[in-house]
Amino acid sequence: MRKSMMLLGAMVGLVASASGCQAPESTETTEDVSAAREAVVALPKKTIALSTGIQMAYLEMGDPAGDPVIFLHGYTDTSRSFYPTVTALAAMNHHLRIFVLDQRGHGASSMPPAAACAAAPGDCFEPADLASDVLAFMDAKGLCHADVVGHSMGSFVAQEVALEHPERVNSLVLIGTAAKLAGNIVLQDFILTEPVEGSWKNGFLAQGYSFPTDVYNLTPLDANADAITWISQAWVVDPAADPAFLADILPETAGTRMGTWIGAAHALLTTDNTQRLKQLEVPALVLWATEDGIFYDTDQQELRASLDVAVSHCKTEYYFKQYGKRPLSPDGLQLDDVGHNLQWGAPNEVAKDVNNYLRHGRPTKDWYYSADGNPQQIVTQKNAAPIIHPKPPKHCKK
Repeated sequence: MRKSMMLLGAMVGLVASASGCQAPESTETTEDVSAAREAVVALPKKTIALSTGIQMAYLEMGDPAGDPVIFLHGYTDTSRSFYPTVTALAAMNHHLRIFVLDQRGHGASSMPPAAACAAAPGDCFEPADLASDVLAFMDAKGLCHADVVGHSMGSFVAQEVALEHPERVNSLVLIGTAAKLAGNIVLQDFILTEPVEGSWKNGFLAQGYSFPTDVYNLTPLDANADAITWISQAWVVDPAADPAFLADILPETAGTRMGTWIGAAHALLTTDNTQRLKQLEVPALVLWATEDGIFYDTDQQELRASLDVAVSHCKTEYYFKQYGKRPLSPDGLQLDDVGHNLQWGAPNEVAKDVNNYLRHGRPTKDWYYSADGNPQQIVTQKNAAPIIHPKPPKHCKK
């Protein structure tokens, strides 16, 4: 099925190219950002003006004539989140043209205009808004279609692009994902309620700002000097990740504007694709870790139930692969295995699975998890990965 869908995507691409899909890139520049934001790598970000009004920053690497792959980061993250993964992927596969985007309001990309968004930021950070930026980016770069890889918030943006414009997406890779964020306790209670609309909001109010309108383009550090403590100790943390890498990406997250913290959280908390994913027409790979503290095993069951309907209706096929072997702690914390940010803790292994999926339409069969007593050491157990791959009904066309 995946091969037939890829062929259809290629045919659509040929038609689109003939009608002017290869757009000029005259609006593209190279962005000079601060040393702190460039600390992870020397590769500079580029920027491009989008038809949505966003000045989008992004990283690009690989073969300029290669098959395009677009990576979409998570909430308050940036393109740097994927850098270890995409550098590994580019070394494995020299036939790819890799783009890693800073989504609107994140990293070096612009905020949507305060005049339209500051009073109700959630209205400007819905997955549909971010998906429109992705499509505008593809148009600006002359990409008729691409494979799309999304993590967490980025996985919901990827879902949105594929659900609304399946002809533009060859395949999906969804990392740390679910069918919905509506009602997610972690995002609601442990991020939005406190600290975003708790101590940070109070810090701004104490200074005489109205919330959220006056703080739209400010950062958490403007509210409370202790914000960096929460961000570094409760948010940009992962026991499986290299501490030096986390220290490098911390400044960009700390510099994320309050409009993004507020707006994206509110928008995501209304997002529910449970029914829509039953109509998904794009093949997908889902990568999930047992110590994911945002999306639990029950969320994965719900996601697979939706995708199973799409498979039964001959619309798609998918692989679900588990990383890790230990459960979350009783209080829901990631302690000793890979977790929600798989691309932080196991970047090379994620690259292997993405590469195998792009080449062969399936992930590797190897099981990846943290070593006993050392979560930063990733163990490979050959041909043992817990993988779910529901077979399409016999009447489905191959």
